[in-house]
This record gives sequence, structure tokens and C-alpha cells, in this order.
Amino acid sequence: MKNILLLLLTCSLVASQGNPEKLRKANDYYSVEDYSVAIEIYEDILKSAEHENIYYNLGNSYFRIGEIGNSIWAYEKALKLSPRDSDINFNLKYVRSMVRDRILPPDEIYLIALYNSLILKFNFSDLFLLIGFIILFLSIKHVINNFSLLLKPLNGFINYLTAALLLSFCWMALDKYWDISDKSHGVVTESAVDVRSSPLDRGENVLFRIHEGAKVEIYNTQSGWSEIMLVDGKKGWIFSKDVRVI
Repeated sequence: MKNILLLLLTCSLVASQGNPEKLRKANDYYSVEDYSVAIEIYEDILKSAEHENIYYNLGNSYFRIGEIGNSIWAYEKALKLSPRDSDINFNLKYVRSMVRDRILPPDEIYLIALYNSLILKFNFSDLFLLIGFIILFLSIKHVINNFSLLLKPLNGFINYLTAALLLSFCWMALDKYWDISDKSHGVVTESAVDVRSSPLDRGENVLFRIHEGAKVEIYNTQSGWSEIMLVDGKKGWIFSKDVRVI
């Protein structure tokens, strides 16, 4: 447990390309445990420049003042920028374990579950970089083929393999784009939120209740309301102010 807390509560001291002086101040306030002021400065920095380490620091700060929903939101934002970062993944998993709601998705076919877990490990930059490497490899291979007979027996296998990888990574990039374009996700930041059957504040239209830290998919917004869906398929309307978009 000691190692967990040390990892969870250590503030990452990074240099901000946009405003190093502000970041130094925020880190100084964090160091003296004035987390509220540190949060204000981190949030202000992020208005002009996003960086996974600043979101990570922000998540740590929110955790220290007991705001689990905002802490999860900040870690989720950091994870979008750096999906394979072990510290971000660890902290996010740890704080998620403190969320009151245990909402489980329906069972998936193994291959679909494997694909979904794989695509979460890459962001757009990663996928475009991989696509670029494959195209570069094909170009180099074409040049080598003109001067060497060694690769010719393997040409068919190499061509099929690289084509499969290229198509896979292109598909993953498109899938990620469609997911971002068509869907918006958020985290509940209020301690308890009533989910309603319609965007009306009436007692009789409450369907169920969710709690701080729950992750939702946002389908629609209108007049201060957001239509959301949970991973188990339940839908409803909540006040937009109660959820923070990732």
C-alpha cells in the first residue's frame, strides 16, 4: 500500500512548453499541499496548452482534496494523450476502484474485446506513425528488391503481411476518428445525480441514480441537459453541469 500511495500522490514535475513559470508555481503550491491553488493554476495552463503530465498533476491534486470525479476526468484526459503511460493507467485504475457505482458492460466476443483493448493503447499520433513506418518499409523494400535476389522468395509473404498491417492500422485510425466524431464521453463530477427519462426536472421522471466518477457516453445536449448512456446500455437525461466532457 505504501508504494501505491507514493505513486498515486507524487506530482510529476515537468516543464511546460507554454508557460514554465506558471507550472513552477502550480508545482510549488502542490508541494506545500495547497492543492486548491495548484488546481486553479493547472486548469488555467490547460486552457492554452494540453499536456498529459499537467493533466496527471491535476488528477493528483483533485484526488488529494477528495474530488474523485474531477480526478478521474483529469486522468482520462491524460490517457487520451498518452494511452500507454503506466503511471496514468495505474492511478486511473486506482481511483476508479473508489467509484461507488459498479457498472459492467455486456459480455463481448473475445476477438472484439481484444480489438477494443488494443485500440485504447494507441492515439492518432501513434497510428499515423506506424502507418508511416510501414510505407517507409515498403519503399525501402522496393529499392532493395531491385539490387538483391535474397528477398525475392519472401516477397509474397512480406507483401501480404505488410498490407495486412497497413490496412489494420488504417482501419484503427478511422475507427478512432469515427468514435471521437460521433461520440462524446464524460465523467460525473457531482456526488449523486438523478438520471431522468426526459430533460425535465420532475420527481416522477427519475429512472435511476449514478454517482461521482461514473463514466458516461454523451449523445445529445439541449438547454442545460445532456442525454447519456452507461456502458450497460441504460440511458437517460442529466444536468449538463453534473458531467465533465473528456
